[in-house]
Amino acid sequence: MSERKTVLLVDDDPVLVDSLSAVLEQRYSVRSAADGEQAIASILAEPPDLIVLDIMMTYASEGYDLASKLKTDAETRSIPILMLTGVDQMFDLRFRAEQSWAQCDGFFTKPPELGRLLARIRELIGDSDGCDDGTGLIG
Repeated sequence: MSERKTVLLVDDDPVLVDSLSAVLEQRYSVRSAADGEQAIASILAEPPDLIVLDIMMTYASEGYDLASKLKTDAETRSIPILMLTGVDQMFDLRFRAEQSWAQCDGFFTKPPELGRLLARIRELIGDSDGCDDGTGLIG
């Protein structure tokens, strides 16, 4: 079996992090950070294969700022970033990564639709063990 790929969850909502971790850990190694500062430290220590990044944490645009910083740095620009936001529900906004100024590989509203999120993660970094768990979410 090959080594599991790593997903870094960056979100200040511990309930969301715990629930996403429980699902993602079926296929990936999962680390978490509660804000941009913790995320940078984690990324510098060991770059993940993919980042799931909240937009609003310590301040309203922290996720955007972190994504921009990572995508303009030669060491981290190739790491895929999926953005999570509750803004879509709060302000009835519709984000589309292909039309956005934000540097990321996709947007998902909170709570994310797990099937879509997992499919996008698989598309970007693959499936670490390649087996179906029977839930219909990952297979």
